[in-house]
Amino acid sequence: MKTARGRHSASRAERRPHRAGPTLRLRARALVLAAASTLLAVVLATTAAGGTYALLNSSAATPSATVSSGTATMMVSALTLPAAPLYPGLVIAAAVTVTNTGDVPLTVTRSSLIAPTAASTLSNSLTIGLAVVANTAGCTSAVAPSSKGTFANAPSTAVGLTLAKAQSGTVCVLVALPVDAPSLSQSSSAANFAVVLTGVQA
Repeated sequence: MKTARGRHSASRAERRPHRAGPTLRLRARALVLAAASTLLAVVLATTAAGGTYALLNSSAATPSATVSSGTATMMVSALTLPAAPLYPGLVIAAAVTVTNTGDVPLTVTRSSLIAPTAASTLSNSLTIGLAVVANTAGCTSAVAPSSKGTFANAPSTAVGLTLAKAQSGTVCVLVALPVDAPSLSQSSSAANFAVVLTGVQA
């Protein structure tokens, strides 16, 4: 629009301030806030879905306890043989009492024979037999041994006796000189020999 002096005068519309910039900035800020809100919602949802919760709990220990092992032990009374002199074919007998002094039942075996400290023709000829009898009076030379051996050959063998805890039993020990013993066995002796009995948990 031209004035009287020929100058161009801006119209009212042209003189109106340009407000497009602030409007765009407001829209951009709104979009950023909306995006941030969406991201926050996603983060919260993810945290809630993958989180853990502390459950109430309690624990307690048992009072102190103690256990102990038992024993397998037994006692054998002294073996006292008759003083009668041996000759070929003679059998002498003496009883021993075996007592279970441990905590478990025991099966009794003859594990070995210990030879005299000084070997002789007599000791090499002897046979040692064992038999279980009801009592000491039942141990005689007429009893048939359930097992027998020599000092040179006495493999471990069962006696045929099982003892409960604190129970006792009687074993008859039979010492014999065979009828075919060599003549050099006469006028000889066999001292300090032993029968080894072993108790194994039944």
